[in-house]
Amino acid sequence: MKAIKYNSYGKQDKMYVADIPISQPEAKQILVKIKATSINPVDWKTRNGDMKLFINKQFPKGMGVDFSGIVEETGSNVTGFKKGDEVFGCLPNNTAGSVAEFAIAEENLTVLKPVNLSFAEAAALPLACVSAITALIDKGGITKNMDILINGCSGGVGHLGVMVAKLKGANVSGSCSTSAISTAQKTGVDTIIDYTKTNVLNSTQKYDIIFDTAGNLKYTDCKTIMKPNSVFLELNPTLSNLFFGSIKNIFTGKKVKSIISKATPDKMEMIALWAKQEKLKPVIGKQYDFTQALQAYINMENGERNIGKTVIINQ
Repeated sequence: MKAIKYNSYGKQDKMYVADIPISQPEAKQILVKIKATSINPVDWKTRNGDMKLFINKQFPKGMGVDFSGIVEETGSNVTGFKKGDEVFGCLPNNTAGSVAEFAIAEENLTVLKPVNLSFAEAAALPLACVSAITALIDKGGITKNMDILINGCSGGVGHLGVMVAKLKGANVSGSCSTSAISTAQKTGVDTIIDYTKTNVLNSTQKYDIIFDTAGNLKYTDCKTIMKPNSVFLELNPTLSNLFFGSIKNIFTGKKVKSIISKATPDKMEMIALWAKQEKLKPVIGKQYDFTQALQAYINMENGERNIGKTVIINQ
């Protein structure tokens, strides 16, 4: 089978298309014929070595964690799936990668694909939606009628964050570009801030939660638009932000919390249920064929910005 691999940490030139044997699933694993994967910034951050303190040192490693596909084979102790099932899920960040023709998935991080989702849509959900749930529910403590600002509300995590916030009954403000306004409206944003015309820091509204999915806001600058006892949520924090954030929280009611996303069985089941109920419907901004997978990563890492999620399709 073909798969995108790298043999050492480094930049884009470390990635290559490998031709390797198809692995066999262990007792609680399943072999999935991949139909679609989606791109997340953590994919290239892992390849760059930014995550090496948290994952194993074994090479080669593969690109990608999100996937959707069809069960090809099940391990001896798998009870929840059978050959032919349409599924989606998230691979642990230390595995062989999902940008491949086949992948070994953990049974407990894999769920049945709702019939109302395409394979592309299903592959777009896992890590981005886990990030939104971790931020808004676990860290933010979101409740009904809270005032929420999602910075980057049309991006991969941002647009799913809007849907999660609306599920919880929050009032959502979102910042995006002019070209993304229609998407923001469709996903449920109540108040849209066009950042090409208005600085979100000049908002007269104050917020219970600010979720910075774009990564271009600073907690210290946002304190003027935060309510007492509010929280600033930052996605993909640096190690220094993790350390200093905990110190800052000792001295103020306005907290800053960093989001480190990890898929869990309960979160995957929650995502599948909400998708089945049509409460989650990801936006696919751009699709690449598997033969274009290397270029897709290069484009995204070099700054290509699409509305919603970018997916790779296996024909």
